Amino acid sequence: MKKLVFLFSLFVGVIANAQILDYNDFGILLTSENKLGTARTMAMKNAFGALGGDLSAININPAGAAVFSQSAAAFTLGNNKTDIQSIFYGTNTSQINKHTSLSQAGGVLLFFNDDEEDYSNWKKVSVAINMNTLHDFDGSWVAKGLTSSTWTNETIQYNTVDSQKYSNFKEGSLTNVNFALAAQYGNSLYLGASFNAYDVEYIEDSKREEKANDGLGNSIDAFESFWQEVKGEGFSFSGGLIFKPIQNLRLGLSYTTPVWYEMTEESNMFSEDEDDVFGYYDIIYSDDDNIYSNNIDKIQTYDYEIRTPSKTTGSIAYIFGDKGLISADLTAKNYKGIHFGNGDIFDVENKYFNDHLTNTFKVNLGTEWRFKKISLRGGYSYEQTPYVDAIETDDIRGYALGLGYDFGNFTVDLAYDYKENTDFYNFYPDITGVNGAELTKNNKKLLATVSFKF
Repeated sequence: MKKLVFLFSLFVGVIANAQILDYNDFGILLTSENKLGTARTMAMKNAFGALGGDLSAININPAGAAVFSQSAAAFTLGNNKTDIQSIFYGTNTSQINKHTSLSQAGGVLLFFNDDEEDYSNWKKVSVAINMNTLHDFDGSWVAKGLTSSTWTNETIQYNTVDSQKYSNFKEGSLTNVNFALAAQYGNSLYLGASFNAYDVEYIEDSKREEKANDGLGNSIDAFESFWQEVKGEGFSFSGGLIFKPIQNLRLGLSYTTPVWYEMTEESNMFSEDEDDVFGYYDIIYSDDDNIYSNNIDKIQTYDYEIRTPSKTTGSIAYIFGDKGLISADLTAKNYKGIHFGNGDIFDVENKYFNDHLTNTFKVNLGTEWRFKKISLRGGYSYEQTPYVDAIETDDIRGYALGLGYDFGNFTVDLAYDYKENTDFYNFYPDITGVNGAELTKNNKKLLATVSFKF
């Protein structure tokens, strides 16, 4: 049997039985949030920590559940469109992904203190439940180009590359459900707490293809496939307050604990024996009648735990009577707090988080202006990348626009959200001198929400 000198390792962290998964990036993926939520919150870039009064705002600050003046329910559909452009050795390839899903659903019930003989300052209590889509993983991208060959055997150097292609396909989502309890004390203070349940499913299928020759009539046709599926559940707790020092000014403060996840992973990213390589491969040599491949159905299951960082959000909003408002949120996260648990086999990954990640800040700005029954909205956001060695364009910037119409007992809201950033993907991590692909990501969302008051 020919010796496979090229061992393509797509992922980084090594665990038991040589199973490999990019735990570093997956931990960050769970911590970042590409929220959908309601159309109103998205149109104002989720700058709702001091405002409340919207079901998706409960995920930012649970005290916002007590700001409602009536019991309400809302449902939101979202269309997510992502354009990923890759540049690999001068070749530009674009892939457009579209996906429509339920991005939010929930309701809040208000219980007012109507007892005239009750002299306490507790005005009302709110009970709310709301589901948000925090991340939509659906998407794919392709990189094509020609660089130096990555294949050889004992006698032949395949030094002329005919074609190289890498494709990456993802699907799944990260959702959470907030179970919130909030209350209004006096006319100036709102308090709230919530239990948050999380559900995640992440599937990734990556393929690398290469054709090369030695210029003397010998050629190689190589195909490799790497697959993984991760499912898990988690929980966290949140607490917050909203305070009105004067009638038109609102201040908000909220804290969300780390999310504790229990994960189960299935993957072909392991070698079955010393002659095997990670994933599945199928290799054809022109000078050999044999076809070299390994078991396409090999799967290994692994369980582990993840703890994501906590986050703190400070908020401020100014209300211009019934004409409009402006608001701002500042959220801090300590990405060094990501931690994988299952004995000491994650020491390398946990050290990576401590050495290569940093604290980040996210700024959300929003505004809303009302013209009788019509509301016009806009927002801007800026989020720092957690990677210490990242470049400036890796930071995520975005804006949003939206409008709403109040029909009385129900409202309809629409929103358009846009954000962009760059990224880098090295699918030749073990080959010196071969660069990865430069990615440019543009994400656009369209959302429609119907809200009912009762």
